[in-house]
Amino acid sequence: MNPISIKPLDQLMGQYYPEQEYIVDRLIPDASITILSGTSRSFKTYTLLEIALSVARGEPLFGQFNTQQGSVLVIDEENGERLLQKRLYQLGATADLPIHFVALQGFQLDDKHIDAALLACEARSIKLVIIDALIRIHDADENSAREMSKVFRKLRRFTEADVAVLVTQHNRKQGAMNGGSGNEMRGSSDILAAVDSHIGVIRKDKWYLYFDQTKQRYDVELDPFEVKVSADELEFRFEYLGAVKSKIDKSEILRSAVIKLLSQNKQLRQKDLIEELEKLDIKTNEHTLRSLLNRWVAEGLLAPPVAGVGNTKLYSLGEGVQ
Repeated sequence: MNPISIKPLDQLMGQYYPEQEYIVDRLIPDASITILSGTSRSFKTYTLLEIALSVARGEPLFGQFNTQQGSVLVIDEENGERLLQKRLYQLGATADLPIHFVALQGFQLDDKHIDAALLACEARSIKLVIIDALIRIHDADENSAREMSKVFRKLRRFTEADVAVLVTQHNRKQGAMNGGSGNEMRGSSDILAAVDSHIGVIRKDKWYLYFDQTKQRYDVELDPFEVKVSADELEFRFEYLGAVKSKIDKSEILRSAVIKLLSQNKQLRQKDLIEELEKLDIKTNEHTLRSLLNRWVAEGLLAPPVAGVGNTKLYSLGEGVQ
């Protein structure tokens, strides 16, 4: 049997594909993998639970983004049932909603646990699986592209069963959005390449959240938007404030991405950097990048380049830069 199926252009162009549907409009595509990333204490878990409630009710998230009503499975390996119950009460949850929980049961991305989860999804007509957090459900090296590709192949088993996955990922410690939240995520840059949608969240001025969609495989990314939260022991509420113009400079985007790439690869040529940046959907050219590299060397961000093969130069991070 031929291991591949080759399709001619006329057959491909004549194939009918329905419009992409969304669990949460423009944010969480149907049968996809979405990552919500942020620093600690950025209300990621509250946000996940608000998404679960909105989908279960079929109501707009934050009163703004329409949802496809359906059952939800929350796999939480960071918070116990007591804390989840408290937060659900604060968010106004009612016991009749089609939300199901697996909390602190040692769920891992192995075939045994995935098989069990998929059986539960089929039995309960679950359309969205929420996982908090990525780092808790695997033992792979997050800085290894090869190992993380295996992790995402496991997650793809859900999407192949027509179930969307929303998973959280922590940001690196500096995590102040130097160049876009996608580049602040901990681990290999291939994590961002592997997902269908990415949403970064930053907590600002205690009660304000800044959401930044840096990747959307099926449409143009949404403009960043702000949400105000209000909270006490009895209530936790989200208020959508509207879109905001991104204040991120293109050179800052490149700076953050180059730091991450060099932290993973130790030394890279300018050509290698351009190729890796393209994989992250960050566009630049040789002249622009060369000027920035020279500036960062002068600032001490990068070490003086060393000679490579031929006339190439090898760039690495400056001393003390991580």
